[in-house]
Amino acid sequence: MPLHTTEAVVIGSKDLGEADRIVSFYTRDRGKVRAVAEGARRIRSRFVGSLELFAFGKLVYFERPNKSLHKVNEFGLLEPFRALREALELFVQSAYVVELVDLAVEEGEANEELFSLLLQALRLLAQGVDPALLQRAFEIRLLKLLGYLPELRSCVLCRTPLSGAEPLMLSPSQGGLLCQDCRQEGGDGLLISPPSLAFLKGVLRMEFATLARIGLSPEAKAELVQVLRAWLFYFLGRGLRSADFLSRLLLPLEGGGKG
Repeated sequence: MPLHTTEAVVIGSKDLGEADRIVSFYTRDRGKVRAVAEGARRIRSRFVGSLELFAFGKLVYFERPNKSLHKVNEFGLLEPFRALREALELFVQSAYVVELVDLAVEEGEANEELFSLLLQALRLLAQGVDPALLQRAFEIRLLKLLGYLPELRSCVLCRTPLSGAEPLMLSPSQGGLLCQDCRQEGGDGLLISPPSLAFLKGVLRMEFATLARIGLSPEAKAELVQVLRAWLFYFLGRGLRSADFLSRLLLPLEGGGKG
């Protein structure tokens, strides 16, 4: 079996049998990898404390040709991101990010830019950046990297340039913004306000690490949740479990700027 070494983030796991664990990694140069960590659930396992969700480390694994599950040889922690697992709300906010990657990418399709974006997102969450802003920025950056970015500068049907000075419609089925004259063609479209549209355009240009400087109203945050999750649902085919849980968790905080 070929042996591979790569940097990786743990994006999911589930128990296998009495002592093993199937771990999903997103790696820097080999894309998504699913591998069995034998004996990982035993008290004296060499994997104890290392294969936790969000953990970043150096993965060594045996590739099993023509099989979907490989074999973990070792995982050396570089950044455990323990803080992301200590509070329920932050855990769910962070879980949304890794679940989105897990759902959006196929196994074995490497995307180093997406790996770097994921790692940077986890670091910013650990530093206390507003999770709502970070999630929306992560979503639009991910859409760009995977080729699903909506057209945000002109009407996708008539190609009329759009300034974004008035509310517009963003239609997943049409592939982007629709002008006032073409709005009737966007049956699945959602209205997007000038501040929300400006945020999406700005995030695509700015350094990801400067998110902490952005101010966005609670109304714009709520609107962006609706717009981007509708877009993701259209292209990915289903919603995220963590998104539903997060909505229920934050229900008492509606209007408080989180989402």
